[in-house]
Amino acid sequence: MTANELGRALINLEGMPVASAPQALARQILERDRRRIGLLAGLATLFWILTGAGIVSLCPLYVIVVAPRLRAYQAGRAQLANDWNDWAVVGDWAAWWILACMISLLVAAICTLVLILVSRRATFRQINSSLAEICEQLKQLRQPPPIDPQMPMA
Repeated sequence: MTANELGRALINLEGMPVASAPQALARQILERDRRRIGLLAGLATLFWILTGAGIVSLCPLYVIVVAPRLRAYQAGRAQLANDWNDWAVVGDWAAWWILACMISLLVAAICTLVLILVSRRATFRQINSSLAEICEQLKQLRQPPPIDPQMPMA
């Protein structure tokens, strides 16, 4: 049974008797949703951490590589004409690093959005499953007790 079929079966539980729609089906669907939400939460967290770490790691690049050279130019200890190749390498490295951070940010945002949508759908399924169970319990309570033919009528 595919994920869509499981979802449709759970949505249609309210019209089915409990015997024909076992709670095992509902548990299976809810467990699958739980695993999916856990995976998406882990991925979203991982990519948000990678994005933050990538952006923060650009600070040491500035402090270790860029700032000392700028001070050396200012003090006259270095000539810009001699360092063009080094600046090109640092610029290329920084550009690729920023691109990786942007891609990580995009993936983190997509994972977060999908996590919100999946968790919302899972919540609706849990509510629907609980309502179907409550509906079945109410139907059982409404049914009059069976009449015993051997019991004398008053």
